[in-house]
Amino acid sequence: MKDSKRLSIMVKKSIANNIKVELSAGAETYWKHIASWYDGNGKWQKLVFDFTNNCDFGDKGYPTELAIYPLIDEGQPTTQEIFVDNIVLEDNPTVNGKSLWQDVADGSLDGKLELTGSYFKTKCMNTDVNPWKEYSIDDFAALNNKLSANVTSIDMRKASTLGVDINKFFEDKNPNTIVYANENYEHANVVVVGADGTGTANSLELTDANAFNAPKGFTAITVKLTRGVQKGINSFVLPFAATAEELGATQVATYDSYDKAAKIANFKTAADVAANTPFLTMDVAEDKVTDVLNFGEKSIVATPESLGTDFVGVYAKTDANGKYGINAEGKLQKGGTDAYVNAFHAYLNVKDPAGVAFNGSTPTAINGVAANNTVNTAVYDLSGRRVYGKLQKGLYIMNGKKVVVK
Repeated sequence: MKDSKRLSIMVKKSIANNIKVELSAGAETYWKHIASWYDGNGKWQKLVFDFTNNCDFGDKGYPTELAIYPLIDEGQPTTQEIFVDNIVLEDNPTVNGKSLWQDVADGSLDGKLELTGSYFKTKCMNTDVNPWKEYSIDDFAALNNKLSANVTSIDMRKASTLGVDINKFFEDKNPNTIVYANENYEHANVVVVGADGTGTANSLELTDANAFNAPKGFTAITVKLTRGVQKGINSFVLPFAATAEELGATQVATYDSYDKAAKIANFKTAADVAANTPFLTMDVAEDKVTDVLNFGEKSIVATPESLGTDFVGVYAKTDANGKYGINAEGKLQKGGTDAYVNAFHAYLNVKDPAGVAFNGSTPTAINGVAANNTVNTAVYDLSGRRVYGKLQKGLYIMNGKKVVVK
């Protein structure tokens, strides 16, 4: 127990009471005792014994002996049948190979994370003091403190877990985070990966206010995307295939080429579009304008390194200075100094386009307008959540600046 001071033991018995673990280095040297409560009702239960807070071995070496026994409470039979299995010296919790406790600063974790070691939420008791002292173990709360709002996925399949608090993977962080797990938890964006390597999420809930990245593909039974769809033309990129009908449009249009001499961006129209392909939705009617898009079962495709060159999709808020995006009027607009585009949108990254043509047609009125305006017109509250509809009195963030609505 030089580096790790955690033990886990599988226990099965018929009576609920404390199970005590004693560690020693032989007779007349030293003993340390931790108790954990068994209430498994005759079923196997994983118990954790954490010696971190009461086990300073110092110069006495490391424990060589271990004893396990139940503490018989008043009125309980003095003889009990107890089954013990799978005694494990657990590794300390690590993330991307670094110690969660020692090597990771608060708020520093972002991007794709892989958890290894032990992640527990439970309690145990130091019985070497009177009265006994309770220790709470909550590695999920500790992990939450280390996460930034830019984390995009957490793979916990290689971690040893107990009492998983799935809410701590999302609480006040990125709601678009994808969690890969070996079993299901009652939360959106949790992908259960089976023995065959295929993954399924009961629901996928995304917002364009935060970054998205799926390092591994999976199936989502339902998908909910919070982002505005306006009348006319919208820019999009999605991690799954979609039809124009699903998006409330008559057609979708994908980028084809750019005529540098004529400064015309050429697009091809179609009835549907493949995953991770930047595209435009065409002719969205007034009654199809929405703030939330709902889809049925979708195959989520792993996020590629690139989402286009001239016409670029983004899965994170991106600087749009000098780039062309679709504004609130459905027109192509050049971004100024403070311009940005949100996740699940796209922008045209060419020099001063004169217009856009669809299937070789005459360039349309979807052309450049004045610079120094933002491409994105979204409004957020002070917690970073996107606000839709009529604004109530209060402070909001618009174009990166605080605005007061009276």
